[in-house]
Amino acid sequence: MSALSINPDFYEKPDKNWWSGRVDSENDPDQCRYHQVVKCAPITEMEKGNEITLLGFASDVGVARNGGRVGASQGPVEFRKAIGSLCWHRADSGFTDVGNIFPDAGKLEVAQQQLGKGIEGLLKLGKRTFVIGGGHETAFGHYLGIASFLKQSNPKAKLGILNIDAHFDLRPNNGIAHSGSPFLQAHEYAEEHNLDLKYFVYGINRDNNTASLFETANELGTEFCGNLEIMNSEKESLERVRKFIQSRTHIYFTICLDVFNSATAPGVSAPAWSGIELHHALRVLHLVKKSGKLISMDVCELNPKYDEQGRTAKLAGSLFTEFLI
Repeated sequence: MSALSINPDFYEKPDKNWWSGRVDSENDPDQCRYHQVVKCAPITEMEKGNEITLLGFASDVGVARNGGRVGASQGPVEFRKAIGSLCWHRADSGFTDVGNIFPDAGKLEVAQQQLGKGIEGLLKLGKRTFVIGGGHETAFGHYLGIASFLKQSNPKAKLGILNIDAHFDLRPNNGIAHSGSPFLQAHEYAEEHNLDLKYFVYGINRDNNTASLFETANELGTEFCGNLEIMNSEKESLERVRKFIQSRTHIYFTICLDVFNSATAPGVSAPAWSGIELHHALRVLHLVKKSGKLISMDVCELNPKYDEQGRTAKLAGSLFTEFLI
């Protein structure tokens, strides 16, 4: 039996009813869809093995604190519902849904600690972890789990956070975490615990980040590529990403859906009017996967309240698919 434990007040077991979709065949594996191959198991019952695990962080408390459009707390469940009918193209046995962590009574900081505990435990069991948010406050909890795992298993690790995002998310928080502060919190935590951390943001929109945030990024040694730079000279932008990956021993890969053009991803907390396209993000993901350094991944800011025809949820599903294969 797994020794992994989560505070039950902040945890929701997976529900098979979250997964449904078209059935082309009940017994031909070449005609399976996601809802037919997913297994649902409580995180506390997970045992050693290298299967892919899907964990939700059902929070938009940080978005509300940051003045954004709330609704992302429904993202994890809506994500599962939206991708159930996607076609399965792997020969192995599927993946495991281990449920959701959420901020009971608005206690975001406790929920982030619980998310970190869950990620750390899953990594210790050898899992390949994917988190679906939730606001981008998801990222600090996710980072806590990765950092704790690496500190014990590989103290000399050089972690790189690679964030595909229109925003730096380096805003001060005055002790109250929010969706705009996770990577500043990560830097502060790394400094306090003597951890090697570097940060790269792909997709920065200058109009959405104050001069002060650019100054903070510069002080922290943050590398970034702007949205227009990516659109106009993608080859050079990808080369900068490749060099960043090369300089790190492990990569935590995080994507904020507000980085994409609003016509592609309308269902987000802060829609972009000059965002990048899905293929830009997929090329970065391919680089990370090819490096063999990907330790964990998340996709954040899915807001079903503002989604149109499930487009944003399905885009998130495409990113999950690329993580799977």
